[in-house]
Amino acid sequence: MDLEYQAFGRNYYSAAFFRMKVDVPVTLMPIDDIPDASLALYFHEYIHFIQDISTIYGLMNIHNIIYYIHDIASRISKQESRYFEIPVPLPNDKTDFGYVNHLLMPFYKGTPISPMRASIMITDCKEIVIQWGPEREQVTPCIMVTATDKMEDNATFEFQLGGNHITEGMAYLCEQHVYYDLLQEQAIEFKANEYPYHIVQKLATYLYPEIAEDKLLLIAACDAALMTFNPGVSFMRVLYHLKELKFKEHGFDVPSLYRTAASLLKGSHPDVAVVSDMARDLLNKNFKVAHFGGNNDWIDLIFERIMALRNQNPTFIHSMLVPGDLKKNVDFRVFLAFIGSPLVINGFDEGTFSIPSNFDTSRLHLGLFWAINQILRIFTNSKPIPCELKAYCKESQVFDPLIVVDQRCDKNPWSRCKDVNLCPFGAMWKHWGLSEFEPIINTDLN
Repeated sequence: MDLEYQAFGRNYYSAAFFRMKVDVPVTLMPIDDIPDASLALYFHEYIHFIQDISTIYGLMNIHNIIYYIHDIASRISKQESRYFEIPVPLPNDKTDFGYVNHLLMPFYKGTPISPMRASIMITDCKEIVIQWGPEREQVTPCIMVTATDKMEDNATFEFQLGGNHITEGMAYLCEQHVYYDLLQEQAIEFKANEYPYHIVQKLATYLYPEIAEDKLLLIAACDAALMTFNPGVSFMRVLYHLKELKFKEHGFDVPSLYRTAASLLKGSHPDVAVVSDMARDLLNKNFKVAHFGGNNDWIDLIFERIMALRNQNPTFIHSMLVPGDLKKNVDFRVFLAFIGSPLVINGFDEGTFSIPSNFDTSRLHLGLFWAINQILRIFTNSKPIPCELKAYCKESQVFDPLIVVDQRCDKNPWSRCKDVNLCPFGAMWKHWGLSEFEPIINTDLN
């Protein structure tokens, strides 16, 4: 299970767990009080949130992650031994739809974005077919890119283009379109590693230079590609098709690109609403008691609203970008009021979030999604301790003096499930029937 975050600098969005980290020393609420440079970083991560809940690729990724967590938690809760070894794999069952998707997802995601590379040049790009599966009986198309690293004496490297690069390239283009000129006026510039943040533009330059500098068209091409399972392949097929049509030279616009790409990529993909319902159903199964019901109410609301928006106005992201400066952008403000935001953590570990209009937050506990993410880190043995929520919980003591932070957060956070006042992690560990179980952790490796 790949736990790589969609990251920009020390900022990231945690896909499937509805958490943004914007590592700046300012309070990230309200929008009008956020400095422009911090708001640019906020917007980059917020685009990842939109990708997560409104595209086939993002929703499929949510389904894949949550399926794994539920399957592992269920099997642990039924075992006889008190202890379980980590990482915990899914059962090798090629008849299991969830297991097959688990094997396939790395090809759709593409090569990880780390290590990043400051300056690169693309020298080749081709579509190939990869065999995979327990017996290499399955095949899927992939895009293999060859490039040179200018900072390493033009050393050649290859990477498989996938959702990792398309989501990051799109978010970076959105941020740059809105804030580059504004921040230049303030003598502020964010230096972004060309791998992965410039990959989208560099591929366009390599294949179809006439479209490479049109950020809005490239953003639309990325968004259209993310409306498929395999965004790396889809993005390149869209670029090839646009080149054949001489799309830019004929002056076509963003809505035309969406229509052209949708016609090209329609294939056998299910409707986005079907994938959304599958992801939402699994997310709702995270919380099975009324006390946590506010989380399911929130999931249902934002999923229903974003799907209505995606169906009624597929180019809604374009509408948020054209006016620029988010503080003066009515479309962005309307969107933020309509959908709200995930949990947003700043450089002080303070948590804030924007409430969707007409939503009752009395039973909402967004920190529980982060706790589920921490459980995933244990199941996959990806920095399982100390608990990631420690600083956030400590900051939360200002508002809830019953929250306790102690040495168990560093060594065995699962033991918190027996406290009278449950922390988010302890609450989820207990809720999922794991109270009597402990992972075997080799602390020398963590």
